[in-house]
Parts: sequence; C-alpha cells; structure tokens
Amino acid sequence: MSLFCSISSVQPLHPVVSPAGNVYERDLVVKYLRENDGKDPITGDQLAEDQLVEIKTAPSQPAAPPRAPTFTSVPSLLHTLQQEWDSTMLECLELRRQSAELRQELSHALYKEDAAMRVLARVTRERDEAREALASVKATLGPQFSTGDGAGAEDAQMEVEQQEPEGLPADARKRVEETSAALSATRKKRKPSPECATPDDVKTYAQSTTIPSLHSTKPPGISALALAKEGNLLVTGGLDKNVILYDRSTGKIVATLKGHTKKVTSVLASPSLTEEGIPTFLVSSSLDKSVRIWKPNGKKTVYECQANLALGSEVNQLAMHPSNSLVASVHADGSFAIHDLVAGDKPHTVLTASLPEDAAAGTANTAVAFHPDGVLFGVGSSESRIRIFETLTGRLAASFEGHAGESDAVKEVVSLSFSENGYLFASAAQGSKQVKIWDLRKLVNSANIDLGAEDENAAASAVAFDYSAQFLAVVGQDARVYQNKTWELLAKNDDNAAELTSVQWGKDSKELVVAGIDRTVRFLSKPE
Repeated sequence: MSLFCSISSVQPLHPVVSPAGNVYERDLVVKYLRENDGKDPITGDQLAEDQLVEIKTAPSQPAAPPRAPTFTSVPSLLHTLQQEWDSTMLECLELRRQSAELRQELSHALYKEDAAMRVLARVTRERDEAREALASVKATLGPQFSTGDGAGAEDAQMEVEQQEPEGLPADARKRVEETSAALSATRKKRKPSPECATPDDVKTYAQSTTIPSLHSTKPPGISALALAKEGNLLVTGGLDKNVILYDRSTGKIVATLKGHTKKVTSVLASPSLTEEGIPTFLVSSSLDKSVRIWKPNGKKTVYECQANLALGSEVNQLAMHPSNSLVASVHADGSFAIHDLVAGDKPHTVLTASLPEDAAAGTANTAVAFHPDGVLFGVGSSESRIRIFETLTGRLAASFEGHAGESDAVKEVVSLSFSENGYLFASAAQGSKQVKIWDLRKLVNSANIDLGAEDENAAASAVAFDYSAQFLAVVGQDARVYQNKTWELLAKNDDNAAELTSVQWGKDSKELVVAGIDRTVRFLSKPE
C-alpha cells in the first residue's frame, strides 16, 4: 500500500498520521505546526507534535541517521533541496487555502449584490407606482385638497370630494378669464404691423445664417425649439437629453440644462426676462415621463430645476397659455394636464383629464396647442384625430376626424397651430402628404395643402402660423411658407441635411427659424 503526504502529495520518507486521519511527511508537518501556532494544515484544528503517530512501513527499526554532511558534499546539497521542496509545498498549501477562501467570499459577495439589485429594482418600481397613484389622486381631488390628522381624515376627504370645484382652481380660472377678455377685445381688430414682412418679402427668403453642431452626436438631432428675447436667444431640446440656451449676439451657449434621462420632446421659454437678460423660466418635457421647470440661480450653471413634475407617462408635447403662467402637456397614455407655474411655492399640476370614452384603447396624445384667446386648446392623438377642449374645465368642446380618412400609413398628429384670427388652425400628421386647415366656426376641413403626391418623402413634422396671421410655415424634408387663405406657396428652402423637426417665427415675421436632426439651427430671411 502506498501512502502520500496530504501537503506535498508525494510518498513520505517518514510518514505520520494525525488524529483526523491525514498522512503527512513528519518534517514537513512539524515545520508547518511551528510556523502556524500548532494548527492542522488540513482541518485547521489544534494539533501537537506528540499527537502525530508514526506509521511503520517495515518490521525493522529505521537505520541510524548518517553523520552530518559538510556544506560542500552531495548530501548537503540534497538536504538543502529538501528544505526548499518543503517550503514550496507549504506555500502551495497556503495558496490553495487562500484561493478557496477567496472563491467563497466572491461567491457570497455576488449573491449579496444580486439580492440587493433585486430589492432595489422592486423598491424603485413600487416608488414609481406610488408616485403615479399620488399624481392621479392629486389630479382627482384638486390642488386644494388637504386632510386632517386622526380619525376625521376619511370624513374630510369625502367632504372635499363632494365640494370640489370642477376644472381649474379659482386663481388659475381668473387668469384664464382675464387673459381671454383682454385678448378678445384687441386681437380680432388688430391689423398687421407696418413693420411686418409682406408676401413679396417672404418670396425672397433664403438661408442667411446657421448655428451648427448644437447638442451631441450620440444620438444626434434637435427635437424641439423655442425663441426668447425677440429671437436673440434660442432654446433647443435634443435627442441627447439636454436643453441648451444659446445667445445669438455672442455666438455662445449660455447654459446647458441636464437632468432628463430620455429624449427631450418640447421646450418653452418665458417672454419675460431677468435683469441679466435671460428668460425668467424655461420649461422642458421628455420621454422620461416628466416636465421640468427651470429657474435662474445666479450661479455658474445659470439655471436650476425648480420643479420636476412626474406624470406617470411619456410626455409628447407642451404648449404655453397666452397668460404665460399655465402650461399644457399631452401624454402617451391618452391623458393631458395643465400645470400652474406661478401659484403656490412651486409649479404644480392643477388639472388632469383623459380622452373621452369613444377613443380607441391605447390611444396616445401626441400634439397640443392653445387657442389665441386661451379659452380652448387642441389635442392631436395617435389615431389621427383632433379634439378641442375647454381650458377652464377640461371638457370636450369639439372633435375633428383629423387625418383619419387618409391612407393607413398616416399615423399620429404631430403638430397643431392656431391662426391669430382664432377661426382657423392647421394640423400635420406623421406619414401624411397634406397639411389640413380646419374652421372652428363651421367645424369642417376648409382647405388642404398638398405637399407633393409624387414625392414619397414629402411629409410635415411641424406647422406654425405667424403672429400677423398672414403666413403658415411647414417643415419636414424641407422648409416652406404658404400665404394664409390662398395657401399659395411663397418660399421653399431645402438647404437642410436631414429632417427638420421644429419651426418658429421671428419678430414681425422677418425671419423663419428651423432646426432638425442635422443638429443645425437655420435662419431664413430676406437677403440684405
């Protein structure tokens, strides 16, 4: 029978056995015990030298050890090599033990991390669900809802539900009514300013200047555009999740607002300015299910997020009320909301509603625009239909079939724009080769603008009436301007390198500003 040392894994010269039954080379195990406080190399238990039992492999006693060799003899070299071998075996044993311990620790750490990530994911999901439920409750009960402590809380809630006023709160309702009264008295009688561009001017519009390379290239593209300070300041939202404020007079980026975690879908800028000459607030929406309100902070970042409104669904578009104190948002779950920017300590949601019951299941709201008086707002949907709602109550006032009668390739309404006369509004839909004009007085489709039946890529991504109510701008694969009422094509520009996503009119309609996926903002105007 052959015996092998548990440390060196070779046949021992002087075999001994421990109480645990492990076989060792005597010299090797004794050296290990002296260096490791008497611990068994294999089990780790306490082990004394006198507990080692010698194994006799032959009936005769072992021969007497030879005389001590000199350092220059062959036996001396063999003794030295034996010591080196013993040290190597002990080191290998220690390395094997450390490796086993490390494997166990790593396995335990990975298990703990996996469990922690599962708990974190569950807690995050529960938090999001709680936020959505809270937003729904707030929208249902109204912003003035407040319950007391103790057993009377449930009774207080029932009482509030019974006495809750319908629609907007009193303060917001008053602002809407006052704004409507003031605009209605002057808007319909207002004539275009003598400084406004004429149709002959628009016919000469060509690209004058450009601002290239806004936003990053991963992914590239400008998805939203707004003007401030009479067009001297640009606010852009990008597919890179950022909002940028750009100063045309200096040719520099004033601020880069970071916080959204997905594509920015819409941006708005306050017409009022601070002492430093920047908008008093900016508003942005994103597919991350939030609307953010940014206020100047006087610091290096220029703006900070004053409020982050979590809405429970992807926000597709925003629109500013003529009072400049309310913002409407439309969402992918078929709901829409109105947010108050001035009442209370922070901006908050004051009205939430959904599409009527006749809307198909899964319908998303994709476009929104306020009437010039602010008493109505239009909502475009993914089923190609357009609905008009009352601002004060959120009730449905009128419904249009929109682009639903076109081909199956036509999808959601992507842009709405009301004319300043208050009677007409224009709509564009994804995949549609027409821009449709709708008459609010007769609730009919009064005109259609054909973008080119033979061009497969002809489609509008945004429309915008100018402030003088003379022109309608349409952008998509190119930029076009049509004259109101006659719908004559006055100007067309295709200098863009990719699809245009946004369009805005400059002061007195003397300039048309467009932006698109090529990360460039272009200015079209009359050549000097």
